[in-house]
Amino acid sequence: MKTVAVPFQDDLLQQIDKFAVDNVRSRADIIVEATRMYVEREQKWHAIFSYGDSLASKNNFTETDVMNEVKAWRNNK
Repeated sequence: MKTVAVPFQDDLLQQIDKFAVDNVRSRADIIVEATRMYVEREQKWHAIFSYGDSLASKNNFTETDVMNEVKAWRNNK
């Protein structure tokens, strides 16, 4: 495991510290877990958009086609 120095704005660091105290965890634990969750979420969104791009390309859908399908689906919901 490596240690890194990352600058934080004072107000954000205060929020992190309060959250850590309230949840009986260390500041480092909170920052590591938040970073892990952020990276995992971004990877999932990347996979979703890549899949959508692949389908659009395979089926020759334009961005307008996709928007029209989304609108139609929302209207029928």
